Amino acid sequence: MLALISLLFVAQIRIGPYLSWDDSTTTTIRINWRTYSADSSVLAYGIGSLADTLRDTSMTTIHSFRLTGLAPGTSYNYQILGSGYSTPVYTFRTAPEETDSIVFVVYGDTRSDSSAHQIVVNAILESGPQFVINTGDLVYHGGNLGEWYTFFNIEKELLHEAPLMPCLGNHDYPPDNYFSLFYLPENEEYYSFEYGNVFFVALNTEASDYSVQREYLEEKLSEAEQDPSKWLIVYFHRPPYSMGGHGSDLDVRWAFCDVLEQHHVPVVFNGHNHFYQRTTPINGVTYIVSGGGGAPLYQPGSASWIAFGEGCYHYVRIVATATELSIKAIRATDGAVIDSLVIYPTGVEEKIDWGASKKELYRGLGIYDIAGRFVGPDLTSLRKTGVYFLRERGRRPRKVFLIK
Repeated sequence: MLALISLLFVAQIRIGPYLSWDDSTTTTIRINWRTYSADSSVLAYGIGSLADTLRDTSMTTIHSFRLTGLAPGTSYNYQILGSGYSTPVYTFRTAPEETDSIVFVVYGDTRSDSSAHQIVVNAILESGPQFVINTGDLVYHGGNLGEWYTFFNIEKELLHEAPLMPCLGNHDYPPDNYFSLFYLPENEEYYSFEYGNVFFVALNTEASDYSVQREYLEEKLSEAEQDPSKWLIVYFHRPPYSMGGHGSDLDVRWAFCDVLEQHHVPVVFNGHNHFYQRTTPINGVTYIVSGGGGAPLYQPGSASWIAFGEGCYHYVRIVATATELSIKAIRATDGAVIDSLVIYPTGVEEKIDWGASKKELYRGLGIYDIAGRFVGPDLTSLRKTGVYFLRERGRRPRKVFLIK
């Protein structure tokens, strides 16, 4: 009987279900799938049950439901119900409103070699990410819908429960299938989203003109800086700093890097070069290439500003807490950690434990947030962990990280 149910499921569902966000990560989710033949759409979901049901009677092979009004930081069950078939019950989890730690994965260039791609996905599954980011070149020919079906079938066990937030690579062009298959925030070509204590910006380095995106990046980073508890992470396909393979893309460097530096973005993720590579901080920004998701491997080059590189199939696992970004590059074939890095808030002169400081520091302080706005006269005025300016009588302001 189980074999028959499985056969029916495979016969009806062509790809999916797979998850993404096109709005708030705390209260919404997109659940998407495609069927071989036209069918109506029925989705059952709920907290610890399948009590709620959404229906779309339109007969189509393209199915997507946008769930809204969800509870933050909550696990939901869901199941697709079709004409004579149903999927297993899967689970997704909304982002918490506030959190001390999140875990996500970055990988990219998953095109061409399905066997290598599958090895990487299987390895990522073991790491249990809350969501995944792809740095582009998901497929070899963006206009070939069959390659997209192969991509989603390789990633299906991962994407049933971990939302995918990709950016466009050169091989994903023409992008019609990309935009048809993904439901992403804002204009989808480039976008931003928040998850827990991290603010993300995804850009499109395949555009003919970067001027609009440069303004967009400046605007989004300026807005994000108003919350000192948020880490800033930016990702896009072509690396502005890399050695080996295609090397550095100077047009991308001139378009975006000074903005990244001005806003103290600690780390930028890229693909395009089929290896793992990390730079030393360049004007405060560390650039990491993660292009070992399945494409033919390149040999990384070396330079004085290259900290580490290896040509291997891999993914990057990031743990973001209030006090640090812990980054580990993991070789997919054997699970070995090939590189690791811990990043602390940029420009922080001192870390202060909140509990201890309330007893040790006298009143009469001036506390200012990262934007220079007065918050209050002492540490008890603060409501969020983050980077602040602390002014004591007779001393210049110092930038501190307060640990709650």
